[in-house]
Amino acid sequence: MEKGEEKRISFLLRVIHNQIKDIIHKSSPRFEKGPKSQLQGGILGYLYYHDKEPVYQKDLEKEFRISRATATNTLQVMERDGLLMRQAVDKDARLKRIRMTEEAYANHMQIEAHMEKLESRMLNEMSEAEVKELRRLLGILLGNLEGLAAELDFEELPS
Repeated sequence: MEKGEEKRISFLLRVIHNQIKDIIHKSSPRFEKGPKSQLQGGILGYLYYHDKEPVYQKDLEKEFRISRATATNTLQVMERDGLLMRQAVDKDARLKRIRMTEEAYANHMQIEAHMEKLESRMLNEMSEAEVKELRRLLGILLGNLEGLAAELDFEELPS
C-alpha cells in the first residue's frame, strides 16, 4: 500500500463533518425567527427531543460541553429572539426551566423533517445491519475520544 492510499479516520470524519455542515447550511429551511448559530440550532434540537421533561441551563452546559457564561449568553440571545422562554420553577425561583416557544417548535418540526431526508440520503445504500454497525462503531469512537479528552483535561490541571 502506498503512502496516503488510506486516509486517516480523523481526516475522513472531518471531511464528512464539513460536508454535512455545508449541505445543512445550503439547504435547511430558513425562518425569520430561527437559530443564528450551530449551537442555537443544537439547543433547539435538544429542547425538541426533551420537551416532555424539564430542561435547565446546567443540562445544556453538560450536553454541549459549554461554559456557564457561554450558555447564559446564548440563552439570553435566544430568549430575546423569541426562540425560547425560561420559566421559574415553583420549588426554587433560581431554577429556570427552558422551553421552546410555539413558533420555534413549529419551525423546528420542519428542520427535523429536513434532517430526516438528509440522513436518509447519507445512509441510502446501507442495509439496516450496516447502519446499526455504523452507529455501534461511531459510539465506540466517540467513547474513546471522550476518554482521551478527559485524560487531556486531567493532564492540564496544575499539580
